[in-house]
Amino acid sequence: MDAIVVGAGVIGVTAALALQERGLKVMLLDGQTVAQGCSSVNAGVIYQGAFPFSTYYRIPDLPAAFFSATAPAALDWRSAPSLLSWGVQYAKATRSDMVWHGTDLLHELCRNSLHAFGQLLGPDLPELNASGYLAVHLSDHELDRAKRLNSIRKSLGAAARMVSNADLVALEPAMCGLTTRHHAVGASFLEGSVHVADPASFLSGLLEVFAQRSGIVRVDKVLGIESKGARGAIVRCGTENFSPRAVVLATGAGSNKLLADCNHRVPLLAEKGYELELDVERGFITRPVALPSFGLLLTPSQLGARISGLSHFGLPGFRARPGLLLSALQRLREIMPVLRPRSGFEVRSGERPATPDSLPIVERVPGHPCVFVSTGHGHLGFTLSAISSSILADMVTDGVSSYASELSSQRFRTSTRSRAALLQATY
Repeated sequence: MDAIVVGAGVIGVTAALALQERGLKVMLLDGQTVAQGCSSVNAGVIYQGAFPFSTYYRIPDLPAAFFSATAPAALDWRSAPSLLSWGVQYAKATRSDMVWHGTDLLHELCRNSLHAFGQLLGPDLPELNASGYLAVHLSDHELDRAKRLNSIRKSLGAAARMVSNADLVALEPAMCGLTTRHHAVGASFLEGSVHVADPASFLSGLLEVFAQRSGIVRVDKVLGIESKGARGAIVRCGTENFSPRAVVLATGAGSNKLLADCNHRVPLLAEKGYELELDVERGFITRPVALPSFGLLLTPSQLGARISGLSHFGLPGFRARPGLLLSALQRLREIMPVLRPRSGFEVRSGERPATPDSLPIVERVPGHPCVFVSTGHGHLGFTLSAISSSILADMVTDGVSSYASELSSQRFRTSTRSRAALLQATY
């Protein structure tokens, strides 16, 4: 066996496909079935560009974000004492030079994401809906911020423009109530973004392609990783052990559990997101529609539409609070009464792996030349999966990648002075 990828979410499945495309014999290994967790509980959007979380929340903003019952962010307070070191790194990431660097890099990666999907899958790429993405702004302050961000998006090559309320209704008639009641003051339209109606089905389709290309899929609990240096590694499972030449850990927010076997740790916390199916007809909306004031996103689904969003931070495995989404939906229903939960469906949650600077970690584990990790994609798992898997495949097969230093966890161990020198050299 040339390589084993541990984790069958979108990051793991695309990593397996990328290694397979390089000619490796690959096994995809997971303790559950495919498309569990945040790979199925997400909006299914592939964005044309993105900003670090620190663009929206500087350190002085966090108390209001976490203490307000109506904020789109929340904190698991039982996890708080263990999040101090992550918080220190986040504070460093809010420096203006770091925010600009992260914005540049995220837009560059997002810009190449669709091309990477095409290279990875060719004619086997499942259908993508290229109808763009809308964000409806409900206050003048939010509108002013959107104008500034859209200006940055355009300067970095993303197709973004402001649209009037009349244009908003023409694009999405279901938003008519927001404009006639004078709630909406404008909207942003990101024309280059695409989406899938059913993320779980999309990912299952990728898994089928992997299997058709002679990939091996095993469902087994991974108990540990034993690195053998340049000779590969041993993957210890519940039923048997495997000895591949390379191991890729794509285990999301829980990656540090297996990385501990290599005496390595990366700065991650879990950011739960929530999703609920709505009782609306098919065709209610034709493209994703964000409502940033609420931290919510409406997306078309197979049944009609679903609502997802919120950022609930804590340690991996912390208890979900479905009531956060239900409360936000109840507030939204005051201006959009039609948005009722569909009978028989419950709120689902998934854990996004979040890094302090909102950039993923894709690296060879220091001191273990045959062990790799790909995690920390946050809200951009679907968007960055194919491009980060291409970067990972370069590291595994060629030993190098032009993004190696940018996406290494060692960036969090670099001193302020050294980091500034690195940024200056980058530009």
